[in-house]
Amino acid sequence: MPSLILLVAVALEGYVVLAVELLAIRQLTPYVGNATDTVAIVIAAVLLPLAFGYEAGGRAGLNMGDEAGVRRRLTGNLLVAALILGLGLSHPSLAAFFEAIEGLGVTHRLVQTALYASLFLVYPIYLLGQTIPLVGHCFTYADLPRSTGKMLFFSTLGSFMGSVVSTLVLMSFLGVHNTVIVTLGILLLLAGFVGWRSYPRHTAATAGLALGVLALNNGGVMQAYGVVSNNQYSQVQVQANPAENSRLLVVNNSPSSKVAAQPEHRFAYVNFINTDVIGKLDPARPHRILVIGAGGFTIGLEDRANLYTYVDIDPALRQVSEEHFLRQKLTPNKNFVPESARAFLRRSRQTYDVVVLDTYTNRLDIPADLATRESFAAVRQALAPGGRVAMNIIASPTFADRFSRSIDATIRSVFPFVTRQAMTVAERDGVASILYLYRDQPDDRHEVYTDDKNRVFLDR
Repeated sequence: MPSLILLVAVALEGYVVLAVELLAIRQLTPYVGNATDTVAIVIAAVLLPLAFGYEAGGRAGLNMGDEAGVRRRLTGNLLVAALILGLGLSHPSLAAFFEAIEGLGVTHRLVQTALYASLFLVYPIYLLGQTIPLVGHCFTYADLPRSTGKMLFFSTLGSFMGSVVSTLVLMSFLGVHNTVIVTLGILLLLAGFVGWRSYPRHTAATAGLALGVLALNNGGVMQAYGVVSNNQYSQVQVQANPAENSRLLVVNNSPSSKVAAQPEHRFAYVNFINTDVIGKLDPARPHRILVIGAGGFTIGLEDRANLYTYVDIDPALRQVSEEHFLRQKLTPNKNFVPESARAFLRRSRQTYDVVVLDTYTNRLDIPADLATRESFAAVRQALAPGGRVAMNIIASPTFADRFSRSIDATIRSVFPFVTRQAMTVAERDGVASILYLYRDQPDDRHEVYTDDKNRVFLDR
């Protein structure tokens, strides 16, 4: 039977592979989004080299029982994998990589994802995949069936821990950059334990790589990039503009909210909603207002009369906004619910006088579950009689792309008499902030006039 440290190596390899996969998906989100197509590329870049790694490790050319040879080969694999993953999972190198490929004209997000996966995931996962068959060389043939089962048990247990601990614990409480440090630290610690007796010089390489990982992922580096929150849901930055006396909240590399001393420097659609939708409500009573996509809580920021419920999946948004963006506490008439919007709408029995949908501002990461007819129907169900809906969507003002046409048709299938107006001038990529406005009416009966049946003179 192999030594305990080799079985621990199998478990930790399983942990690291799953944690690396989740970290790669999360770290790519600000650059290419996390839709199923980009996630599928990352998963493929893990599973396929893992399979080839299993095969390569089985024909490593080592003699059965050669534990020293296994340790030597395994240590080299772990160190090389840690080096490449340290570059691929760290924010500074990621930012430099995407800046470089975009400078070369590579802008399609699927191509960018494939390039990233090819450079930073395929080979290190291939090396880590060799761990189980390499450790198998430490068995005798008589022990092989029972020991194979034990190795698969340790590997699967490690994978389970990697999927749960890295996301629910480490990313939540320590942040993504510290999760990178912990994950690669485990890899380097393992390399040190496995190889210190065979090749003492590996200790120096391990220490050097550990310092490199810390240098690329410490809190000071994240502060230098303006990152104020970096959990499993989003990377949040606050960018100050002294010339405008404004601050911009950037979530996953997309502008989310803006505060400024002068109204003309704020987002136009937010000004419109605050003044022309909420500002024109009957002041005789407080109204219930639901904001899906809290951002920086700028919708209704100065309103002390109406009752607000903000829904967003990132639980850190309120604290981050109050401390770094708004620099003030939300007033008592504002409640934050950290939950998926669809889950909130499904369980809520409350109706609202105004519903604001502000979740479509990220061009890379449009929430697919909130762009369906069913999700808009859930919004309409949450609307009180006579209530209003305002939806800010980044799309083409001239319907120049398929998304702009499809989202418009989807919205109108639920809100047939919605108005649409561009709040900003179309940018270089042809998109702008489009505001859809709908008001519930007690009678929305209508028909299509034809030459055969035309009631224009009666209806008017």
